[in-house]
Amino acid sequence: MKKLFSKSPIFHYTFVLTIISLVCGLLIGGINAVTAPVIERNLLKAKVESYESVLKNIDSFDEIEVTNDYPGSIKSVVKGKDSSGKVLGYIYEAYGTNSYGSMTIIGSVDEDGVFLGLQFLTIEQTLGVDFTRTNLSYYVGANIDQITPSNDLISGATGSLSTFQGLLSDIASAHRLSMGEIEVDPLEVIYGSGYVLEVDAGFTPTAHIIQKRNVKVGHDVVGYVYDLQGEGVYFNATDSIVLEVYFNLDDEIVEIYLPEDAYNHSGGNFRNRIVSYVKEYIGLTLDDLTAAVDGPLGNDIATGSSNSKALVDTLLKALVSEVE
Repeated sequence: MKKLFSKSPIFHYTFVLTIISLVCGLLIGGINAVTAPVIERNLLKAKVESYESVLKNIDSFDEIEVTNDYPGSIKSVVKGKDSSGKVLGYIYEAYGTNSYGSMTIIGSVDEDGVFLGLQFLTIEQTLGVDFTRTNLSYYVGANIDQITPSNDLISGATGSLSTFQGLLSDIASAHRLSMGEIEVDPLEVIYGSGYVLEVDAGFTPTAHIIQKRNVKVGHDVVGYVYDLQGEGVYFNATDSIVLEVYFNLDDEIVEIYLPEDAYNHSGGNFRNRIVSYVKEYIGLTLDDLTAAVDGPLGNDIATGSSNSKALVDTLLKALVSEVE
């Protein structure tokens, strides 16, 4: 072997490097074998502690399989029980990202659909982490059918706010699935069972309003909806968004939809932010709308999707100017 090394230095160096690589590989493998279970136990411990923080008196839990029917943000679902085996609620782990980083929420929901507890398992955001934690706490006690805060939200971290609001919406959808519920059409709740949408043939389309439809139950008109479409820049492209604004007979906005199949700007959390943004205008009338868009409401709610928001604002203002 010595003669071989002296005759072929390259073989010598290759042999030495191979031995070093094998030793390092064994060391790394040994360290990983020791540390991986410790890391896994620590993560499990943190998760169990978070379960206890969002669901009081939890003694045990059963894992529920997260199928493809669940929103993509939902990473785990468990059914929490007390010491007697009584179901206290369901706990959801939801993960989301935005341009500021990522976050994971742990939230518990009881069988009546009420958020019992909410907490960040992890939050990696560049701005307003403390504000975001406080804002999340304001949603404890809200019902999944109307996810509204119990207090005025703190401004200054609206990108994070929009992201976790989207995650709360995903938790609501996941909970309905866990409870075996059928998704309820919000418009049916607003207008009544058996409503239909009928195109108003007497309406003349405008620059942004492509049609008006009447909402009818039987022969009675119970509301109406304007369908708006506009084109705007997002990132390095230009494309369109469709906005459906629903009114009752008191001319109040009762719902705003952004149909996903007609939303041609960035999807995912970017779209979730815009969806959360437009919901803030529910309850206003046409007379209130322009002032709201130009005022504190429109300016305070920065969505993190500024170009898409600007297009939505244009459409909302057009709804006022082109109807009147």
